[in-house]
Amino acid sequence: MNKINKLTKEYQNRWSSKPIFNDSLLRHIDTKVQLHKDLHNPLSSAAACLNVLSNIKDNPDDIKQFFRCFSLEIDQVLNFPTGVNIQNEIYNDIGPIVFEWIGPQLSPIYEKTGSRGKYRTSIDAYLLARIAGKTTQLLIEWKFTEDYSSKSYHHKFSGLEGNERLRRYSSVLATLRKENLIPFNLTDEGKIGLYDFSYEPLYQLLRMTLLAKMTTPLQLSGDIRIEDYKIVHLTHSNNEALKCLKADYLEYSPGLRLHSNRELHDVWQNEILVPNERQHFVCGYWNKALSQLSNSDLKDYLMERYA
Repeated sequence: MNKINKLTKEYQNRWSSKPIFNDSLLRHIDTKVQLHKDLHNPLSSAAACLNVLSNIKDNPDDIKQFFRCFSLEIDQVLNFPTGVNIQNEIYNDIGPIVFEWIGPQLSPIYEKTGSRGKYRTSIDAYLLARIAGKTTQLLIEWKFTEDYSSKSYHHKFSGLEGNERLRRYSSVLATLRKENLIPFNLTDEGKIGLYDFSYEPLYQLLRMTLLAKMTTPLQLSGDIRIEDYKIVHLTHSNNEALKCLKADYLEYSPGLRLHSNRELHDVWQNEILVPNERQHFVCGYWNKALSQLSNSDLKDYLMERYA
């Protein structure tokens, strides 16, 4: 029997009339957030993220069990403080999981414009938890059907906009270097350099990691001080195009070409990150964790649609 490819438009169109399991979940998101324009597209990763995380946000045990599938042991799920003012950025979200999180109003990674979900590094899902005795922020990137094979996704540091990006993130790295906090293996000339993050998924992980570094530690509210962070990169196990770093994807990443045809997560964790940074990176296939959720109509929906 042939396996069903649940990443195809043909299969996902079965949910074209109900791309979001429960529209009421959107009421928990701050109204000023710019949600993804393709949210109601059945192939949307934003919709998949909302369908899973928004609908388990009120069940701490499910949240713990879900992330345990990626070897991430959460001792306590913390409620994000509604109405909190993070350096002039006010978050009116309700519940423990925040979508399109950007941190302070003034970008810690020197992005000049934008807001939550628009022209800023906006985290797909953000969670506060106690892990190993520390208040930890989880910055979650959620992938579903994304395919970055087009050449336009291979050279984020080319052209005028690319030069601006190089200046911006070089400045962030220079700031971290003063504190001996560089998270990437950039020490040896002739090997990995900032330009090697040109491929879109690597570029996204670069920005997430820098944002996490620049917001840790952070006094979030009177009784919540962020002490640690995790970068959580979750993909769908059937997305072969995203899973592997093909040689074509690294056309503008000369320092990584010898790692072509290896898994994206493997190269990021074991080649790009410095050893003491690897403990901050968590990865896995979110569809494999759905079976661990509590039995409900939601679980039936998620299993049939995504698992």
